Amino acid sequence: MMRTSTRKRLQGRTSCWVLGGIGCLGLLVIVAVGFYLLARAVQESGFMQMAQTAAEAEQKLKPRLAAIYQGIQQYAQANNGKYPPNLKALVPKYLTEEALAPVVTNDGTKYEFVYRPPKPNDPPETVILEHKPPVKLVMSVGESVEIQTTYQVGKDGKIRDKTETVTTSGRQPAGTPRQ
Repeated sequence: MMRTSTRKRLQGRTSCWVLGGIGCLGLLVIVAVGFYLLARAVQESGFMQMAQTAAEAEQKLKPRLAAIYQGIQQYAQANNGKYPPNLKALVPKYLTEEALAPVVTNDGTKYEFVYRPPKPNDPPETVILEHKPPVKLVMSVGESVEIQTTYQVGKDGKIRDKTETVTTSGRQPAGTPRQ
């Protein structure tokens, strides 16, 4: 008699395993749709293009800045610590013309090198070499955000990033340090 009453109680009821499986399947669908929507938002914001542009600029500019700095240092060592008056003074003994030529990226942007000879008593972090124009990265997240980065070489030879972030409203986003 016990078996019959147990069967009657279970008939017409859904197992908790089936309900759990349906719940997990629903959760997986929600997560998949969420990832799809996130991927679309990232694609539409221009983030991937921005990341590629930034990587290309960094890969082309930083090694060239380092090479030019080495030429400047070699000149200074050969001239009793006196820095060259301009970058042309490095050619042909310390650098080739090609080393000083502007860097052109895939998007057609032309980056030129700007040199400012330091004074003997300038601190080590004094910027002596950088590129113009800054690397501009634009992304749209509700409003347009433009990030401008300039790679600068100090008198000490360290390459630093000077970054400025501006939104279309002209204000800097919260949490972005100013330089």
